[in-house]
Amino acid sequence: MSQPAARQQQLQDAFARFAEVSEQLTGSYRLLQDQVTGLNRELAAARSERTQLRNEIRTLQQEASRSQRLSSMGEMTARLAHQVRTPLSTALLYASQLSQPGLPRAQHDCFVERLLTGLRHLDHMVNDMLVFARGGQGSEEIVALGELLAQVRQTLLPQLKERDAHWTVQLDQQDVQLCCQREILASVLANLATNALDACDGRPQLAWDAGVEGTTVCITLQDNGPGISPDLHEHIFEPFFTTRSSGTGLGLAVARAVINAHQGDIEIDSACQEGARFVIRLPLHDGQQPLPGEQRANQKKADSASLRYV
Repeated sequence: MSQPAARQQQLQDAFARFAEVSEQLTGSYRLLQDQVTGLNRELAAARSERTQLRNEIRTLQQEASRSQRLSSMGEMTARLAHQVRTPLSTALLYASQLSQPGLPRAQHDCFVERLLTGLRHLDHMVNDMLVFARGGQGSEEIVALGELLAQVRQTLLPQLKERDAHWTVQLDQQDVQLCCQREILASVLANLATNALDACDGRPQLAWDAGVEGTTVCITLQDNGPGISPDLHEHIFEPFFTTRSSGTGLGLAVARAVINAHQGDIEIDSACQEGARFVIRLPLHDGQQPLPGEQRANQKKADSASLRYV
């Protein structure tokens, strides 16, 4: 065979080998594509299954929480029946006194005020019982935390003025938003503040502090009262536990039920040495998850984000 013919044959063999290898690579590529597609389907199925499991776990947790609350209803009914009897009897007594002929105006007004006090106490107990039984469930809306705390202050304004209380709010970010049941959560915060007012002697000082920790909003309330004994820390959130003779023992239990219904938690800061400090953690609104750069920028604004009231 001549040299040109030999070279031509080598080229033909090389092209044939190249075509064969290309066909093999194409087949391998298609096989890898099929495997990747299969793995993506499996991954999507695994994610869907994980989401479904997470939803099922959350549903079971909610059902367990509801069952626990309902199991407490019998004990609640017995305790409330006993506690309702005293203010109800007092209210009936003052109501009967109002029918006396010739009752002096001053005494009439005194009886009316005491009657209203007893009825408000009854209303408060019934409201606590209903919120506790529902677990704080209701319709949700997006609320700015600053507006929520302003609403709480406005609700308590008569008590704050009467006690000459010093009320401060420190927000690391002015535009922090929560997806919450506004009225119920505001009621819980107001209840915590009322407890703080009742615990303080002299001029009460209530300091609110709130900041964003990742995807969580951390809210603290500290007072200048005598504090809570460490021995009671693990009991104060239990239903019916109270250290006050006129208390229902449901206030903090309701607070925990409402906060838990918002996928958050509440605790007392055992490290607090002056007064009592409650710590509430709630999820930050999903549409407001901060980026690292935004966190740094917001941190620079913290010094100008303090609101103070007297």
